[in-house]
Amino acid sequence: MSAPLDPRLARALARSSPSGGWFLHGDAVRLRDEAAQQLVDAALDPATRDFNYDQFQSEAVTGEQLASTLAMPPMMAERRVVFVRDAERLGAGVRAVLKQAAEALPSDIALIVTATIPKGSRAAFYRDLKKSCRTLEWSSPRPAEVPGWIRDRARRRWGLDLSPGAAQWIAGAVGPDLSILDAELEKLSRLPADRRTEADIKALVPRTHRIDRWTWLDLVASRKYGRALRELDDVLTSERGVGLVAGLVEHHLLLGLALDGGSPALRAVLSETGRGYLSWKADAYARQARAWTVDELDHALRALHRADRHLKSGRPDPAVLADLLLALGQTGGAAG
Repeated sequence: MSAPLDPRLARALARSSPSGGWFLHGDAVRLRDEAAQQLVDAALDPATRDFNYDQFQSEAVTGEQLASTLAMPPMMAERRVVFVRDAERLGAGVRAVLKQAAEALPSDIALIVTATIPKGSRAAFYRDLKKSCRTLEWSSPRPAEVPGWIRDRARRRWGLDLSPGAAQWIAGAVGPDLSILDAELEKLSRLPADRRTEADIKALVPRTHRIDRWTWLDLVASRKYGRALRELDDVLTSERGVGLVAGLVEHHLLLGLALDGGSPALRAVLSETGRGYLSWKADAYARQARAWTVDELDHALRALHRADRHLKSGRPDPAVLADLLLALGQTGGAAG
């Protein structure tokens, strides 16, 4: 099954031709590289591909090779395509050649560069590429967004219509690595249509713990503190306390937005802030918000802030989270 054109890339190509410089970066490497290959295919004439396509692995290319290739005109085609992979591994000399070329590319060259920018890097090389090239970024979704990413990817890439429960199950079983998740979705896409139910998926994608982080967060947001407390030890087999508290903070903030404007307003905010992978859960946030008042949410956020301080001071995760649930329960949450 061929991959549909990546939405970011489709929007960029709708605005301009494939010629010129392109800088594709981000830590979602599988998606980024898939889009880069789609860009290569969009820029090349299949009939003259062998004459007009050069791909370089960063560890193997020299400055002289790159400069010579970029100086060559296309042969019997509109453009030549030069693809430099993993630019973070380039040496200083090759980086200088690439930077200079990207700033003054001929109109019949498409230069495609991919990189994973090291966290916290302030290297001028990446800033310069962003200035001289059309730049697109692929970032891994945050933990709260992983099930939404799974549902979106399953539908767009593999033709799978996954329920929210199935997506959360897969996320809890496989973890956040997008390459592994995508490989799992590919396997599921080969199942006969009548074997793609949520029950079938749970049987085919086993996991070692009973409850996932998203279900546990929903228990707390629904004020089912007694059950959340009973499930605490199990969820802590796969999650850290700091991550759970951070997830609860975000969850309660979203409850506040839903309480103020309902699911339509929440979807609009999520879309405007680039958190579209959470939109699928907007109705659930709105339902949960009905159990809260503004004052109660304010109390909960203060309790979460205290829990975060306690965790970062070294107190054990189970004790801090148990105390948190007891404190939240004092505002009138359900015991069960």
